[in-house]
Amino acid sequence: MNVELVVFGLIAIAIGIALLYAARHLYPRLELVDEALASVRLLTAIIVALLLLGGLGLVLVGALM
Repeated sequence: MNVELVVFGLIAIAIGIALLYAARHLYPRLELVDEALASVRLLTAIIVALLLLGGLGLVLVGALM
């Protein structure tokens, strides 16, 4: 078990969840047209997905090593 990979994975997962939580509270305050808001939401979803999948991958690899 590689503890460093597991910790980095958990940190990435926590950052992804925190970003998703912050974005959900920030979106209603943004004064953007619908197309721009859709683009911002898509970009946020992609970033969160990468963080979560990367974090899960690090935890899995760290636990198997």
